[in-house]
Amino acid sequence: MTSPRRSRRPATLVAAVLSVLALAGCGLWEPVDTSQIEARSVDPDARVLRFAHQYDPSHPVETCGAATLRSELADDGFAVETYPAGQIGGEGETTEQIATGGLELGVVGPSFLGIWYEDAAVLDAPFLFTDVEQFDEATTGEIMEEVYDEMAAETGLRVTSTWYYGTRHITSNVEITEPEDLVGLKIRTPDAPLYITSFGIMQGSATPMALSEAYLGLQQGAIDAQENPIPTIDVQKFYEVQDYLNLTGHMVQAVNIISSERFMDSLSTAEREGVEEAMEKARVATRDCIVEAEQETLQQWRDEDVIEVNDEVDVAAFQELIAEEFPDTVPWGDLYLEIQESVQ
Repeated sequence: MTSPRRSRRPATLVAAVLSVLALAGCGLWEPVDTSQIEARSVDPDARVLRFAHQYDPSHPVETCGAATLRSELADDGFAVETYPAGQIGGEGETTEQIATGGLELGVVGPSFLGIWYEDAAVLDAPFLFTDVEQFDEATTGEIMEEVYDEMAAETGLRVTSTWYYGTRHITSNVEITEPEDLVGLKIRTPDAPLYITSFGIMQGSATPMALSEAYLGLQQGAIDAQENPIPTIDVQKFYEVQDYLNLTGHMVQAVNIISSERFMDSLSTAEREGVEEAMEKARVATRDCIVEAEQETLQQWRDEDVIEVNDEVDVAAFQELIAEEFPDTVPWGDLYLEIQESVQ
């Protein structure tokens, strides 16, 4: 049965293409030259799956997720070659390459995927979930499965798995306990309109900036705060230039592992089942690695006084602001509410 929310028109493929071109600033449909990237196939007869993502080689997406895929698929005749740290380009370029067959697999955030099919952006919405359990329930459930099936039919892009990226919190040089504390603060966010909307409702001022520039921006005072999951805060050493970690938990965040319908249809039934089983094991492995890293790092920071951890955030006050305004500011507000209701 088609639900009422499906009456909205999703972004067309043409509109998505133009949006990606503007966001990525690159030549659309031009294949990426991967000849200079060292091949990592062991079995010369194996079918190569090229897997691109934006994260450091030490990030759990690589060390837990990609490593699990490589191990699980080796016996099925696949060799997973990974291109971490944006070697292929940004998320826009990665999506283009998958759409045109230049890559088999890539990691793309919901906001970027929403350029191609707007409902997919819902997983970047604030306070959609309150914990990892709700996240797991929704991202493996029927509602998102329907969204992804419709996206595949519309765009040819297939979400093969949704992985936990971490729970985002705000670091700052002033304590942030309630929405009023965000007034006047310039908060570094990813360059996606959804973040600007969300932080505007939460009383902050979002300042889009590349993650690689955020440390210097904080150090020089160009921005006052930033928001990221704890493992990212740790890797980027933001605790060196920020005094407080404010546990806002404003986003329990996903990243999508995408492929193309063309590639998935090229697999035999057994091969497709093997890829899907490997994806599920990689999803669980990545989640467990990130949850463990969040818990261990937070405890270390408390024990060693690395950064002052603010446990007194009035999260309910932020949630109330989002609940009052956010669903009416996005075209998929009914989907947002439907997902929330499904995990309560």
